[in-house]
Amino acid sequence: MKEEDLGIVIATVVSAEHITGTQRLHRIVLETADGETLQIASGIAGDFPAGYLIGKQVPVLTKVEPVKIRGILSQARFLATSDGENKPVLLIPETMVPAGSKVW
Repeated sequence: MKEEDLGIVIATVVSAEHITGTQRLHRIVLETADGETLQIASGIAGDFPAGYLIGKQVPVLTKVEPVKIRGILSQARFLATSDGENKPVLLIPETMVPAGSKVW
């Protein structure tokens, strides 16, 4: 099977902060390959406190058009799912991998 570049990599959350004046928005900085960082605006604040996310590894979709959400440039998208009650569930690698590892 040939490995295809889906634009999905594992990134490490290096910082996360709740955006004041919003109920659900976090500004999250992610480390990808070679120390490169990306920023995302994510509406998961109601489900995950900012501090919980720091140090977690998550898959992110990087082949997206950057958009501004409440003035925050969002350069990637979290990949997640939901449980049977519509609560978000983060997809987290079973073991630590290098930031920027491609998902295939």
